[in-house]
Amino acid sequence: MSEPIYRDDILPEEPKDWTKYIWGGIILLVVLMIGIMWMVGHTKPKTSYVRAKHILIKFSPNDPADRQRALEFITEIKERIAKGAVFEKLAKEYSNDPASARRGGDLGYYGRGSFEPAFENYVWSAPIGQLSDIIETKYGFHLIIVTDRHLTEVDRYELELDEKARKSVEENKQGNK
Repeated sequence: MSEPIYRDDILPEEPKDWTKYIWGGIILLVVLMIGIMWMVGHTKPKTSYVRAKHILIKFSPNDPADRQRALEFITEIKERIAKGAVFEKLAKEYSNDPASARRGGDLGYYGRGSFEPAFENYVWSAPIGQLSDIIETKYGFHLIIVTDRHLTEVDRYELELDEKARKSVEENKQGNK
């Protein structure tokens, strides 16, 4: 006769080791999270923005003598910058804009339509890093340097169209002479 099989003779089945599957899932999740963060970080903004720094010299609009004093003072500051003085140092020392003066004139980032028209026209059209001529707004006289600018595709296309139209007008004026 055959030998009876006892329960103690049968080895219990080893539990399945899920560790490698758990670690594989964790690594996959980390890779997916890094990929998502990279894609989110590289999306193009939906609005144009510009970063500029300025020196503001205020004057009373009703006082021609005060306006003249401010104009002479900002002209002197511009000459000092042209001779090599540091813009940020002069902004901290002389600018009448207390919020930006303590940051060396840095205004931070702003979207389109955030500034007075003359200021706005300059920051959206000037070369980056170039010192402006003296610009007058209702706040006073400004010296401006654009430090960064991002244009959306739509704004870039509009600027290209404006530039083409400007060139076309200039060519027509020269052709009519």
